[in-house]
Amino acid sequence: MKRRWLGSLALAALVAGGLAAQGVKQQIEYVADIDDWQVAVYAGAANADGFVQGPLREAGIGRNAWSMCFFPDGQGFMAVDGVVLTFTRDGIVRFLAGNPGATGYQDGPASQALLGRQISICPDGQGGLWLGDRSNRCIRRLKKQDGRWTVETVAGDPLATVSEKQLERVREEGKLPDGQVRPTDGRGKQAVFAYLHSNISADADGHAWIMDSDFLRKIAPDGTVSTLNPKGGSGIPAQDAAEPLESARFRLIMGGGMCFDGDGHLYVADRWNHCIRQVDLKAKTVSIAVGPGGGYVDGPEKNCGFHDSPGSIVYDPYRKRFYTTGVDDWGLRVWEQGHLKSIAGGNHKNKGLEGPARDASLHWSRVVAVDPRPPHDIYFISGGPVWDGRLGRLFKPADQVKKGGGQ
Repeated sequence: MKRRWLGSLALAALVAGGLAAQGVKQQIEYVADIDDWQVAVYAGAANADGFVQGPLREAGIGRNAWSMCFFPDGQGFMAVDGVVLTFTRDGIVRFLAGNPGATGYQDGPASQALLGRQISICPDGQGGLWLGDRSNRCIRRLKKQDGRWTVETVAGDPLATVSEKQLERVREEGKLPDGQVRPTDGRGKQAVFAYLHSNISADADGHAWIMDSDFLRKIAPDGTVSTLNPKGGSGIPAQDAAEPLESARFRLIMGGGMCFDGDGHLYVADRWNHCIRQVDLKAKTVSIAVGPGGGYVDGPEKNCGFHDSPGSIVYDPYRKRFYTTGVDDWGLRVWEQGHLKSIAGGNHKNKGLEGPARDASLHWSRVVAVDPRPPHDIYFISGGPVWDGRLGRLFKPADQVKKGGGQ
């Protein structure tokens, strides 16, 4: 199954390149300081077979990374193929949770726990990590207990079958107009998840947020799950006006990247609506922030586009801007001050691995995290043979020398 999935990605990349060669609309506008930026391999060895602990560039970090985050002190974490890796401050990659090569479901000590293949992570604000376990349809937490890391399920029940009580509730509440069943809220195992997307995020109060199918769901620290758009689901948004959050509609399907900005607004990469949406949790509204549009087109936020569709979005609290990428676009993009611009790659003909950011060869790429330590390097993953099994770093060499930091 894994080999077949990788083959489909390779085919999609070839199709994307073919479309580009046939004249898919492309308009690249680089950031003003593009010549100051470089890309380099941060972690992962090209010849590593599977998971291997060790120094950053000698380690094997797997080939299907989904999510990355940092603690404020600079310790990094990556979720990939049923394993949580930690990047220690002394530059070593170690296993933190899960069993390399074996996915499944089991809570308990981190070294004995089993995780789903597709998991996303973020700090929980209490010294641990939220885990969005798509494969097991549940929300879990990785935390220290008596000095040891443990995994526990907070909401959802992967082992439960649909009960007659749940079926009765569905019959009573009915279905949404497009046939989707309303999500089941509740505490702990009472909550039911369907399809968790690629980024779990946490707010300042420690609540977790995640897109489940086309529903925005909030998970309290005690495991209570609530749905913010219960009357919404799958559909097309209004183009020129904010909509009530309660009835907001998304079309994600393999998209759903999300993040908070510095003001508490939530942003969602709405893949098949070809736009980035802003969720104003105070006003309880949802509006289009970037797009919609097609082609790899940089420019004003309302007149730009993604070759495929936006798949990820990450907020940089240090530079007060966002990074976003299309699902099979050729570059990493910056969104700030009303414009979308490229900061790395952008041209499907590029061949470079390490070196000037403008020349980087990127496919199926996305920014995954920003380092909290100055000079706040930017981390990304990318498909294609040159980046397979590696984690990339986007940085300014001048800042490394000035600050005396970096790996």
